[in-house]
Amino acid sequence: MRMENTLTLNKCPKDAIVIPLFENHLEDVSIVKKYDKALHTALSKLLKPGDFKAGFGSVISTYADSGAFKRIVIAGCGKLREFDTEKLRRLIAQVDGIFQSYNIRGYTVFMPTLLPFTSSDYLSGKAVAEAVVLSRFNFITFKSKKDKKIKGLNVVFWNAPKGDFQKGIKDGRVIADNVNTIRELISMPSNVLTPVKIAETAQDIAAKTDGITCEVFDEEKIKSLNFNGIIAVGKGSVNPPRFVVMEYDGSNGSQKKPIIIVGKGVSFDTGGISLKPWSGMEKMKYDMAGSGVVLGVMKTAAELKLPLKLVGLIPTVENMPGSNAYKPGDVITMASGLTVEVISTDAEGRLILADALHYACDAYKPEAVIDLATLTGACAVALGSKACAIMGNNRGLIRRFQQNADNAGEKVWELPMWPEYDELIKSDIADIKNSGGPGAGTIVGGVFLKQFIKNAPWLHLDIASTSWKDSSEKGYLGKGATGFGIRLLCEILRNWNA
Repeated sequence: MRMENTLTLNKCPKDAIVIPLFENHLEDVSIVKKYDKALHTALSKLLKPGDFKAGFGSVISTYADSGAFKRIVIAGCGKLREFDTEKLRRLIAQVDGIFQSYNIRGYTVFMPTLLPFTSSDYLSGKAVAEAVVLSRFNFITFKSKKDKKIKGLNVVFWNAPKGDFQKGIKDGRVIADNVNTIRELISMPSNVLTPVKIAETAQDIAAKTDGITCEVFDEEKIKSLNFNGIIAVGKGSVNPPRFVVMEYDGSNGSQKKPIIIVGKGVSFDTGGISLKPWSGMEKMKYDMAGSGVVLGVMKTAAELKLPLKLVGLIPTVENMPGSNAYKPGDVITMASGLTVEVISTDAEGRLILADALHYACDAYKPEAVIDLATLTGACAVALGSKACAIMGNNRGLIRRFQQNADNAGEKVWELPMWPEYDELIKSDIADIKNSGGPGAGTIVGGVFLKQFIKNAPWLHLDIASTSWKDSSEKGYLGKGATGFGIRLLCEILRNWNA
């Protein structure tokens, strides 16, 4: 795939051209005359009847009688004051989808009519690249008959700003390619993607990516570290648990303490003895999405050569109701020394994350700890599929995420962790319990994890509502795994030292 900006008409694909126009800015089409008079004449004819208002998502198209381009598409951008980088992604994805249906190998996007939009050139370039790459993802690994992919796709942005826009395209392609790689991984069925396979994938990424090292702890090492949450959850499965440690240091010694990213890696979650309902259980292959984010972020950070010191931690298990499975009523002594009464074996993610969070704080004394997990179904009830929940112990870290989320196109919403919520996890027979009852489920999950953070800024992202889509939507993400969190974390880390 070739994707770039150019000032030269001769470098533009001639199969089709897209002209973006804002509402109440249709006269901006006059600028086209400066670049191609025949194209301007054709556009004027299209717009002359006056029935095209340029509302967002509206499109008109025609074959050109003359001029440099065979097809002309006018794409409505909606109101200028409401346009942002997320709408830019959706706009480009929409027209790209049109051209996919035409089986066109290349097209041109005319950029001067977008110039009233005042986002940074870098973010705009990144957004358009992400839109094209992400919208073309299609999980067909297990299809016996595969659709032929278009080879040699050529997308050119004509008369886009120089410099930062092209840098944005370059970085956006790296990020989106890695998001798609992780979407492929998250989509894998659990008979293929076991905890051992997740660990092997991490090792493979490290072997093929300059700057990343990877160590995998097996069962014996996990036991020696008293990771009893991981041991308990994994006991019911024939597939043994693993603990992955990935490291990347692009700081050249300027950063002493690492930023640690922790991802829940439950390769399949039956609920254990507290068995889930059968309906929809096939989606529990997605319960390792947090681990996928860690893999994607570590790979992207190294490829973009971010000037940071990062550690990625992945506790990975399979939660099954086998004869050796842990049970409701069990008490587990965690690596931190805290004792946990098991109320529900379906609240397993917080148990494996607890060991990882303790290890992060104890072994690294980190600058910050960020964990991502498909932790609670309650998150989808609270926020639907449009945003993930965030909670933490550091206002500055929370603000980083809130300020960068819109630019990344991945929304977040803070939930409270007031001291009153601590009461919900008090146990009669242990220090704490792993479930607090039916209310405030997402908050209780965060409050539980907070107990294992010592002397470090920490943020928890519950991505259960955003890690996959149950239906296709207009835009750049279709049905299935989304890779939610990779773009967000990459944007946070890109601006970490700002």
